[in-house]
Amino acid sequence: MRFFDLFLRRAGVDRATALARRRGTSRLTVVCPRGELGALRKQICLDFSAAGLDVSQVQIDQGKDPDLATACITVNCPPELRAELMSQARRLSAHPAVRHVHFGAQAAMA
Repeated sequence: MRFFDLFLRRAGVDRATALARRRGTSRLTVVCPRGELGALRKQICLDFSAAGLDVSQVQIDQGKDPDLATACITVNCPPELRAELMSQARRLSAHPAVRHVHFGAQAAMA
């Protein structure tokens, strides 16, 4: 395995980046009222887990508006579950407490 890693490095391939691409890391940014965030975050984790999607990280930020909060959700999603991830994002944007959902690849957000 060490020899293969050496080969990848010499070829200019970062193994961690290649694994992340294969795993399919995506990010959802959700804007909602601050008071609704706790229940919404719990529901997101339950729904995504039931769909077979792995929520690896949730970051909460306060926006410019003191009444709103932003949750950045990082999801590990294999390519075969990409349609399910899109479906979950649409369902989330239809939630009455959600003001806005932005969906995109993590690399594009960084």
